[in-house]
Amino acid sequence: MWILLVVLAVGQPAAKGPAMAPSEVLGVHANADHAALQGKVYVALGDSISAGRFATAPDDTFPGLVAEKLGMNLDLVARSGAKAAWGLQQLSTVQAAQPALVTIELGTNDVGFYTPAATFAAQYDAIVNAVSGPHTRVLCIGSWLPSTSIDAIIADTCERHGGTFVSLTGFYQVNAFHAQDGGSSYLGRTDWFHPGDQGHAAIAAAVLSALGAAPPPIVGPLPAPSGFPDVIRTHPK
Repeated sequence: MWILLVVLAVGQPAAKGPAMAPSEVLGVHANADHAALQGKVYVALGDSISAGRFATAPDDTFPGLVAEKLGMNLDLVARSGAKAAWGLQQLSTVQAAQPALVTIELGTNDVGFYTPAATFAAQYDAIVNAVSGPHTRVLCIGSWLPSTSIDAIIADTCERHGGTFVSLTGFYQVNAFHAQDGGSSYLGRTDWFHPGDQGHAAIAAAVLSALGAAPPPIVGPLPAPSGFPDVIRTHPK
């Protein structure tokens, strides 16, 4: 009974999703299996999210957090508004960097601007095929804007080429993962659509988890409301 009363006195956590600061991601040590990546090149190919919108500082972006955690040299190949078609045009740049690790974070703008599924599938396949190789780890990050069809294409394509799919399912629904509308960042005025510091930290944790270098981020489900009257919860006596 006393244990129950203590739990009731504490109450339920806020229904905003998990709080995850960049320092929490960096506090996890990569295991020895990934020591070979240290000092090598990591290419982050993507859209505005890879470019860093809207983290507070460059070091708080998900590519920055991943590079710092793994001790890699970041080569950022990203542009706001980029779709898979733009990614195709950057393949020579990615290949010239001779990366040991590549993250492909494309698809969100294809979802938002309704790229036909067959077109996206062909473009994405060409990208993954071009950057894959025996000495390169390829991680394909799912769409930030929810789309089961686009995510299915990304996952299937990535796995066929020997890469690893990194799901962001549920991330968009966590309000705490979004930037504050009208806030400030090193890239200017923020909006709610893009991830903020917690969102970038969660994406970084998902990437590092896929590499076996961090535990996965906790995303939902939200806690159910208490079935007890508030008077019991606030006045346990």
